Amino acid sequence: MTTTPTPAELLDRWDRQQSAYINHRDARFDALLSTLALSVGPRARVLDLACGPGSLTAAAARRLPQATITAVDMDPVLLAIARDTVGLDPRVTVLDADLTEPTWADDLDLGSLDAVVSSTALHWLHPGDLTRLYLTLAEGLPEGAVFMDADHLGYDPISNPTLADVARRDDELTQERTFADGADPWDAWWVAAESRPEYAEAVAERQRRWAGKQAPPPKVTLGFHLEALRSAGFRETGTVWQHLDDHVVFARR
Repeated sequence: MTTTPTPAELLDRWDRQQSAYINHRDARFDALLSTLALSVGPRARVLDLACGPGSLTAAAARRLPQATITAVDMDPVLLAIARDTVGLDPRVTVLDADLTEPTWADDLDLGSLDAVVSSTALHWLHPGDLTRLYLTLAEGLPEGAVFMDADHLGYDPISNPTLADVARRDDELTQERTFADGADPWDAWWVAAESRPEYAEAVAERQRRWAGKQAPPPKVTLGFHLEALRSAGFRETGTVWQHLDDHVVFARR
């Protein structure tokens, strides 16, 4: 008899699934969170953009037990899991926000934040939406606040064809190994998540929201992100970790 997975089980299975697509995911999280702790301190007020089911929020709450964290996403199913897991922590607030909408930050007090973070999400934004997001952050965050994004930022296949090919093959080997160890492929994880009767309304709303939005955006490189952040008004930009085309980008307002 097949049992319906609990929210905690879905979050754990999400983490295993994501490790198939992100080689050295734990090291990537560690680099981001270590830098966060050292740059803004233990009582940081943090915003997690496109939080998914709450993996980075949960990791930040463990690393910074005195921090307060607001986690936002637009996917109703992922938000439901986040609310039922990390959202039970009184230090965490989970909110619905679509980063492609100009008004996404209207209900958030960006000026009170110490840090904004994200993981494996902003590459889904079209370049124009990404640029507008960085402008919103630069205009709203106080001086000294930091931004960090952990994500795949692809090599330019024209100027770096060898590294682009190595990164592609590294991804393939990581997926092959992780799926062989029992991790859910992407589609299988979603079947499990949508099997929870409690999430039926969220599943229907997800289908409505994502209708017509599944086409992948043009890929942009690390250089695009760094220049967009500088142009938006961040005075310090760079990287704090890298494995091939996977980076943790850092910027300070």
